[in-house]
Amino acid sequence: MFNIKFLPARFGDCIWITYGSEDHPNRILIDGGTGGTRHSIKKLVNELPEDQKKLELLVVTHIDRDHIEGILKLLEEDHLPFGIRDFWFNGWSHINTNTQDVIEHFGAVQGERLSAMILKHNLSWNGDFNGNTIKVDQEELPKITLPGGMKLTILSPAQKHLSELKDKWEDEVRAANLDPGFGLEVNDEDVTEDVIESFGDGFPDVDELVKEDFEEDTSAGNGSSIAFLAEYEGKKVLLCGDAFPSQLLEALNKIAPEEKIDLELFKISHHASSHNTSPELLDKVNCKNFVISTNGRIYKHPKKVTIARILKSSGENTRLIFNYKSKINEIWDENYLKSKYNYTTIFPTPEDDIVEIDL
Repeated sequence: MFNIKFLPARFGDCIWITYGSEDHPNRILIDGGTGGTRHSIKKLVNELPEDQKKLELLVVTHIDRDHIEGILKLLEEDHLPFGIRDFWFNGWSHINTNTQDVIEHFGAVQGERLSAMILKHNLSWNGDFNGNTIKVDQEELPKITLPGGMKLTILSPAQKHLSELKDKWEDEVRAANLDPGFGLEVNDEDVTEDVIESFGDGFPDVDELVKEDFEEDTSAGNGSSIAFLAEYEGKKVLLCGDAFPSQLLEALNKIAPEEKIDLELFKISHHASSHNTSPELLDKVNCKNFVISTNGRIYKHPKKVTIARILKSSGENTRLIFNYKSKINEIWDENYLKSKYNYTTIFPTPEDDIVEIDL
């Protein structure tokens, strides 16, 4: 069994992976979306038998609020709804190796709140890395095999991206609402959709869109994102967080310098922003299934140029998987476009707000 659920994480990510046997399944949770997403996480946990309410791994890929907030809300409760074998998250102590600076900074601006909650619950923190920073080395990509046989190969971040984040850490944690007294969450259910990306007078022209020049993301927070290739029983899934495409491509080239990598599923970086999925990265993989996680609010993702790049690179019989149907992405469900570019779409049903993929 290799099953992935994409939860309604508002404009963020929340991914629930189940693998192993039906009798003894293993589970991974990647990110927690914004604060309201915790309700969907708790619902899944409550449906489990008591002896299965545990995670082999919980990953917070980076400190953006649309990835961290739901997890933080869960950890701020007195009792966790599940056990956690290991918690992957690069906090200030992993970004900065100066011990005295770590102590002083932790007292002033607590990655602070999440770091405090990890310590409060006495969780194993980056235990698979002996408590050290999760990052890509120059020579070799770190590989971790979880209980039950799931193999994870770390693709991001590189040290240079963590160094860039170090200088901007305080600004980033404040933007993520991690500073005590700064406030936690806006009511993300009430955010209105204002300016919607225009498609012009007609349907998007994929052939024209792909002619646009690609400019890579430069956000220090996104660059620090933990990303990895997950492999189980011969099936590979690329889980990108919000990582930079150049870093992902560099890492994949270490795995297969001369060949494309076959994927069962590709979770697109940064909610299909126009700056995080390069044509070169798409050309590195053979994949027909692409997941875009966002409700489109605030940042108006997915961008049409990114969808066009996916369709152009992957060719016929591509499947676009969305965990919301929004005013921004509904254009891609038009039969005219699906027929012209020979792709299909998946959206949540009215009965279930979780998109589930069996591999």
